[in-house]
Amino acid sequence: MTEISDWSDVEAQLQETKELLTEIEQRFLQVRHDSLKQHELQTQQEQIRAQIQDTSGDRPHLNNNQKIRRKPNPKDRRSPSNPHKEELLKQLDELGEQLEQIEADLESRLLSWSSFREPFWQIVRFVGIGIIIGVILRSCA
Repeated sequence: MTEISDWSDVEAQLQETKELLTEIEQRFLQVRHDSLKQHELQTQQEQIRAQIQDTSGDRPHLNNNQKIRRKPNPKDRRSPSNPHKEELLKQLDELGEQLEQIEADLESRLLSWSSFREPFWQIVRFVGIGIIIGVILRSCA
């Protein structure tokens, strides 16, 4: 009779191990997907920043093959490129928010209570035993 219960315990542990392995595999795939998405968003963010730099009026202007910086004219700020620049800035903000969300997802997947549960209770157990042994030794001395 004990052999049957031993086999059922082994089967239950095997099933639990399979479930944990599936969960780890899903986490791995999600982390890999988020990492790729993060890289793509960072590349897009760099491209948009480059476009903003290209459309900005802060670039030096050349006169007679010399580097002379022209003072910005207030009328230039209302140029037709400003709506495009504002749209690029809006896209840049959206990409930044998406990157923050992905980073938070990646961090939350790496840190979870289940990963700290066993070490936490081990620390509580051995610190408690250490304190008890310390009290006993101090009272004996």
